[in-house]
Order: sequence, then C-alpha cells, then structure tokens
Amino acid sequence: MTSERGRRFVDGAGARLEPHHPSFLTSHPTALGLVWMAAVVALLVGCDLAGAPGWLRAVLTLTAALPPLVATLVVLSQTPRSHLEYEPSILTHFFARFLALFSAFIFWLGSVVIGGAIAVQLTDESGTDIVTAWEIAAEIFAMIVPPVTVLLYCVLILRYASYLVRLRGWSAVPTRHRIPEHFLAEAPRTRQIVIGLAHPGLLLAAGLLSTSVAVALTVRAEALLA
Repeated sequence: MTSERGRRFVDGAGARLEPHHPSFLTSHPTALGLVWMAAVVALLVGCDLAGAPGWLRAVLTLTAALPPLVATLVVLSQTPRSHLEYEPSILTHFFARFLALFSAFIFWLGSVVIGGAIAVQLTDESGTDIVTAWEIAAEIFAMIVPPVTVLLYCVLILRYASYLVRLRGWSAVPTRHRIPEHFLAEAPRTRQIVIGLAHPGLLLAAGLLSTSVAVALTVRAEALLA
C-alpha cells in the first residue's frame, strides 16, 4: 500500500467513524485507554482464579494492548520520517552508535555460545540417532522462540514509545506536536481520539502488561512441559 493510498484509507475510515464518537471518549481518550486496560486486567485476574485456558488470557492481553498499539501504528504510518528528525549532539551521536555496536557484539557472542551449547546437548542426548536429535532440536526451538519474541516485542514497544515522545510529548491532549496537520484533518474528533490513544505512557503500560502476561504464560508452559 502506497503512502497516498494509506492516507486515503485512514481518512475514509476517520470520516465514517466521525459521527459515532461519544463526547466522553473525545474528551478523555487517554484516560479511557487506561480504564480499558484496567478492565482487561480484572478479566485476567478472573480468568486466573477460574483456571481459564492460556489462549484466552493471551487473547485478553492482546486486547488490552490493541487500542494504543493500533493508534500508534496509524499515527506513525501517516507521519513522514522528516517529522522525527532532530540534531543530536556529537556525544549523543557517537554514544548511540557505540551502544548499537556493543549490543550487536553481545547478541552475536550470545548466539555463538548458545549454538555451541545446543550442539553439545544434542550430541550428548541423541548420540547418533537423527530422529531423536530432531525431536530435541524442536523442543529447544519451542523453548527459545517465545522469550525471543517477547524481547523483540519489548524493543518494538520502547522504540515506538520514543517516537511518540518526540512527536506528541506526554500530554493527554497535546497542543504542540509534530504530527502532520493533514492527518485526519476532515475528522477532528477521530483525530483527537487517535492521538490521545497513541500516548507513550499508555503504550508502555500496555506493553508492560502484555509482556508480563506473556512471560508468565511462557514460564507456566515450560513448567508443564518439564
């Protein structure tokens, strides 16, 4: 989807939704986003007490993070990269690159160590049995993928939150921002709701909630498999 087609799609959706917004939603979108998350947390507690299946808790967790995440994706998709540009100091510029190189080195070293450890474990447990080796490899893969996915999701949330801070700041209804004026210009109430839900604090809270539940479900699943 090109940028122009995406803009027409967002404008069309905003125009269709514009007449249907309750006044309290337009006035306090960020606060209602927090209320939505609190309601989902209450449902999660109820599911845990009732012993509901893990997939239901996973769906509820995604539902909690959905409003701020979707609003963030809509805002960022309609914001040119030039609106995020700023002039960093020389210290910030080189320190950021040092952290990037250092992180890349740590991840590369960790992958080498983990790969060697997995190879040793496969050799010790399977010997020359290829079928057993593949079964053990599949189990290790199933154990590694969830935490790596959660880690990458956390990085994504933190990155998007940093973009939102630079675009709109921390105000629930920002008066000064870098969001393009053409964004939902024909649907001002929808625009205010989307910008209110695309709040960095709300996104971080949703990310923390979904990450915590994902980690808890992963630990529980590994305990059951063990």
